[in-house]
Amino acid sequence: MGDLALRRVSGAAAVAVLASPILFLAVARALPDIDGLQMHFHVHFWIVGVTALASAVACAVVIAAAKTLRETRLLFLALAFLSIAAVFSVHGLLTPGVVKHEFHKALAVSAWVSVMLGSVLVALSAIDLPDALDRVVRKRGGMIFAWFAIGLATYILVSWNIEGWLDDVPTDDRTVQYGIASASTALFGFALYRYTQSWFFARLPSQAVMAAALFLLVQVPPILLWGQVWHLSWWVYHFAYGAAFVVLFAGWGLEWRRAGSLSAIAEALSMRDALAQLNRGRDQQVIELVDAIEAKDHYTVGHVHRVGSLAFEMGKKLGLSAMELREVVLAAQMHDVGKIHTPTGILQKPGALTNEETAEMRRHTLFGGDIAGRVRALRSVSAAVRAHHERFDGGGYPDGLRGETIPLAARIVSVADTYDAMTSTRAYREAVPHEAAIAEIRRVRGTQLDPVCVDAFLALFESLAA
Repeated sequence: MGDLALRRVSGAAAVAVLASPILFLAVARALPDIDGLQMHFHVHFWIVGVTALASAVACAVVIAAAKTLRETRLLFLALAFLSIAAVFSVHGLLTPGVVKHEFHKALAVSAWVSVMLGSVLVALSAIDLPDALDRVVRKRGGMIFAWFAIGLATYILVSWNIEGWLDDVPTDDRTVQYGIASASTALFGFALYRYTQSWFFARLPSQAVMAAALFLLVQVPPILLWGQVWHLSWWVYHFAYGAAFVVLFAGWGLEWRRAGSLSAIAEALSMRDALAQLNRGRDQQVIELVDAIEAKDHYTVGHVHRVGSLAFEMGKKLGLSAMELREVVLAAQMHDVGKIHTPTGILQKPGALTNEETAEMRRHTLFGGDIAGRVRALRSVSAAVRAHHERFDGGGYPDGLRGETIPLAARIVSVADTYDAMTSTRAYREAVPHEAAIAEIRRVRGTQLDPVCVDAFLALFESLAA
């Protein structure tokens, strides 16, 4: 079996496993005899409690990874997890026969409220807010989170102390249930689509597990609607809720182990829209994506923009057309896009890289070419993005291309990238003076770098000095 076929089989198997809650509901509805009554109050108390705790931990992980509440997507995602934790905990705390000995309406209401509130906030994490509103949310993110947390704490305290305060909420009305279930399913489904879309472009682990968790969460509302209370079909929605966080933590754990930092989770989730928006032709997203890439390594802040400027001026010296200049600049801006896959610990390592770390670093050209090839707005520069570390003499990577078989945009970017890398301070060395960098570029003319592009580069600086 080939790699592609194996990936398809594995993907289909993963989808089947993730879809098991809704599949079980369908079987239970078709075969009522297997949908037995299971009134295990203590089990319910602990399952709901652990799920609520897991959601609270997920909120804490997002906040710790982000290190700020000024990123609107991460703020709403953290609030979604916090709301599920707080409201669903009431569903568990009021389990009859454990702490409280009688049934209270708040138990049933809280199940529906947790689904509705969680789905609204997750959907908000998957959209672009209008600029004015986005600025307000960024400015007051901490305050919004604090007031929201106070509101949720109040909900828990009032539900615990005032037994009948939710008795008039009509969540036992089937029309209301249909409305909540339909809206929540649609909102979770929208978020699932957006996060899956971002994973399709960037293929980051944190995006994949977020999509998997949402695939489980989107099944919760219909199971809550159609499951028979205290029967197996009803218990399944608790399983789907809990399994979503098991998947999330497993994926985040692997990402933390791979990258050596929780920040990789925030980076993957915060750049969720950039590639998708680029695919719809929104050039502003180039800037957002470049900022997201450079945020991984503070030593390279401004690097992409400087390389883009140099590449543009070199292109003009080479007599390129306006369309060709645009392609060169786009290739320069995106040449390091594959580094979104590179662990931060490697990017910021102050000493020499090991052989394994060097191999991992070099893979950014492969990832970059793949990402650009999947995004319509970048497809024309995918070959240049992949080839920007090839050498003119054939000794580069990843494909060992030689001479003019290397795309012209890649040869131009290689010269600009080499100069800016030498003249910028990095974690492992200080910046090289301009004169020394020019001397080194002259030395590697015709071996590492295309002599024609080097001549254009040197002519650019000679004209500036004149």
